[in-house]
Order: sequence, then C-alpha cells, then structure tokens
Amino acid sequence: MIDTRTEIAGRLAVLVGLDVSWVSHAGDMVTMQFGPQRRYTLRGKSREDGAWALHVQCAWELEREGFTVATREDLRGSDEKAHATARRLHQMLVEQGPIKVEDASANLAGGIVVSFSRGYRLVVVPDGVEDDEDWRFFAPGNDAAHLVIEAGAVAPESFD
Repeated sequence: MIDTRTEIAGRLAVLVGLDVSWVSHAGDMVTMQFGPQRRYTLRGKSREDGAWALHVQCAWELEREGFTVATREDLRGSDEKAHATARRLHQMLVEQGPIKVEDASANLAGGIVVSFSRGYRLVVVPDGVEDDEDWRFFAPGNDAAHLVIEAGAVAPESFD
C-alpha cells in the first residue's frame, strides 16, 4: 500500500530552494515551472522549460500572507480573463524577482501546500473524482514517470 503523503512529499522535496521560473495556464489548469529554464528536444521540436513542472487541474488557491491572491475560478470563464490571471501570476511569481520554494508538504488526501518566499503559498485540494487527474509533477523532457494524483491518490502510472 502506498503512503500517499510520504510519496508526494518525497517527490516534491526537490523543489526546495528552486525559483519559480514560469507560470501559465491551459484552460483552467494552472501550470508552474521551477528551476532554471533549459532547452531540450521533444518529438523533434525544440522546447524550453524549467527543471520541474507542476500542472494543477483541481481546486487550488494562491495565498499571500493569509489573503487569497488567485484561485482556479480565476482561470474559468473567458479566455481574456484566464490569460489576464496567468499574466498576473507570472508577474507576481517570476518577473518581480526570484520567488523560492521554501517547503512542500502533502496530506493523506493527495493535497499539497507549496510554501514560497515573500509569504506566498499554493494550496492544492484534490477534487476526489474517480478517474479524473487532480495534478501532476514531472521533469519536462525527461522520460521518468510523472507523479500523478487521481481522485486524491497516487496513480499507478506514477511508478512506470
């Protein structure tokens, strides 16, 4: 039996000390990259991404010093609203100087809290819907298995 909290915390530990290097979105999914941007080739195309990526498709909230800065709801609605939110997040977490990961913790329900410098925290709460991906963590351009959380649990493909 997999200890969800231990597995997640162990995998996310590599983030501690890294800068947030990119923030974007795809639909209502927030995407964050960590560590230095690097070039690699994927399916014959040149790409540039951070060393690590977090894609969140469930409920999330970015807080600063106890106040809500943004949530998944800010990415829902019109494309203009979603793009504006992603630009605002990118500006706050990337363009205004380095924001470092200070800690990453997990709970038994597959939720995580990533604490950053300057009082920021990303709180991720899985939806718990069977066969729906909540979030994933991976190294872009690397063939290693992604850490995938589905219905609040570590998905079996996380160990391929």
